[in-house]
Amino acid sequence: MEFVAHPNELPLKLTAIEDQHFPPCNSERTGFAGITYLTSCAFDSGACVEVTLEEIDPNFCVCGRVAWCNKEEGGYLIAIEFPTQEACYSVRMVEQLSQIEHYRRRAKNEGRRLNYNEAAAEWIQKFAAQFPAFTL
Repeated sequence: MEFVAHPNELPLKLTAIEDQHFPPCNSERTGFAGITYLTSCAFDSGACVEVTLEEIDPNFCVCGRVAWCNKEEGGYLIAIEFPTQEACYSVRMVEQLSQIEHYRRRAKNEGRRLNYNEAAAEWIQKFAAQFPAFTL
C-alpha cells in the first residue's frame, strides 16, 4: 500500500466518526491506499474519520480509516486509508489537484508565477509518472 504525503499548507479538516464501518483492507494491496497528514491531535489506529478539503473542493467529503498515528515534532503524523473503491478514487484525484496547487505555490515562492494550468502541465510532466496508481 502506498500513502501520499498531503501538503500541510492545504489544511484538511478531520472529524472522528463513531459509527462508520469499513470492510477489512487486503494487506497485500498495492498502489494508492491513502494519504499521510500532520495534524495537531492524535487519532487511534482503526478510527474512522471524515475528511474535507475546502480549499481544493468545497464539496469534497469522504470517509477513511486511520491506518496509523505517530507522534512527531509539531504534531501527529497520521496515515488515512480509503478502503472503498469510490473513496480511494476520489481521494487520489483530489490529492493530485492538491499536489499541483502545492507545486504552483512553491514555484511562486521561487519567483515564478504560474497559473493553475501551467502548474498542472509542469507537474504532470515531472511527477505524474511517480504518483501511485489506483489499484484496489
